[in-house]
Amino acid sequence: GEVEAKIDSGNGAYNVLHGANIEVDKEKEMCSFLTINNKKIEKPIAEHVTINVGAGNFEDRPVVLFDIKIGDQNFDNVKFSIGNRSNNEYGVLIGKDFIRNDLDALIDVDGKNMFAKHIDVDYE
Repeated sequence: GEVEAKIDSGNGAYNVLHGANIEVDKEKEMCSFLTINNKKIEKPIAEHVTINVGAGNFEDRPVVLFDIKIGDQNFDNVKFSIGNRSNNEYGVLIGKDFIRNDLDALIDVDGKNMFAKHIDVDYE
């Protein structure tokens, strides 16, 4: 469904989707987690990534693929690392590589919530 996301021009790594109770089955290469609306999701792991979460702290995260829609544009198989964002304002973070390479957008750093529509994420 619709979720609010932060478009983050400073995030050069992956898009991030909030996940709580993250469980990784290394044998099956599957990841399950509770997402923003406490919906349980289970997805194949596309890859693993180590993220610098600040202050010299690193976190290993699974990366999964989602189909998303931003405005009227559909994007298939978009990479999202899964991390606990419960202490962050937004449960979804869209990184600068996606903004530049896929969304092909410019960012007005003085603007906030300029885009009237939310980002749709297909959990299936």
